[in-house]
Amino acid sequence: METAVRRSRRTQLGRLLLSALTGAVVLTMLGGCNVFGFAGAMVDSYRRTSTRTVKPETDVLQGKTFAVLVSTDRSIEEQATGVTAMLLARITDRLSDPNSDVGTTGVVPAAQVLQYMYDNPGWRAKSMADLAADLGGVQRLVFVELTEFRDKEPMNPYLYDGVAAGTISVVEVDSQLADYFSFERSVLVKFPDEQGRRPDEIPEAAVRTELLRRFVDRATWPFYTHEEPYYPNY
Repeated sequence: METAVRRSRRTQLGRLLLSALTGAVVLTMLGGCNVFGFAGAMVDSYRRTSTRTVKPETDVLQGKTFAVLVSTDRSIEEQATGVTAMLLARITDRLSDPNSDVGTTGVVPAAQVLQYMYDNPGWRAKSMADLAADLGGVQRLVFVELTEFRDKEPMNPYLYDGVAAGTISVVEVDSQLADYFSFERSVLVKFPDEQGRRPDEIPEAAVRTELLRRFVDRATWPFYTHEEPYYPNY
């Protein structure tokens, strides 16, 4: 069923188009510009300040219990202490949100998974079945691998060039293909959007916080209906 928000946006867009066409016709009668070109420009202007509803790419987590595990290179964790724990907590919270249409039926708390990872440093070498059993017999394992996380250019500490990159993958433990990823997506986000920004303009903590937010968005958006800008900057 169409939501009130979507009906409102559709109505707003319809009014905008009608207004644009009316204005274009008047201009044309006066010897002005092309009707369709004018209307297209108005629609483009509307889209630059609006969002669109995007449906999930997969329902692999729907009706299933799950746990999220995050793998981060030691050098990244040393430079950005706590990034593993923050990613684990935020992605777990996002995918288990009862207000979304991910539709999961149970989740292993992030703190419990984090403790398990610390207590079992060799967890990456375990089989999927053993990992799932260790985490309470979950039906899905969500793996997040953070391969790059930096806030400045490698050879220039005076300018920001933030990048967060990695992958998110899902294993269907209760299927016959439990040793393979049934869903996998690469994630690459950047911040700031403008080049040449310096530490005296933006605090380093703010850059890292925004990189994490963007990474979590892009990593979790495939699993639930969400709003995206028509012209996203990440």
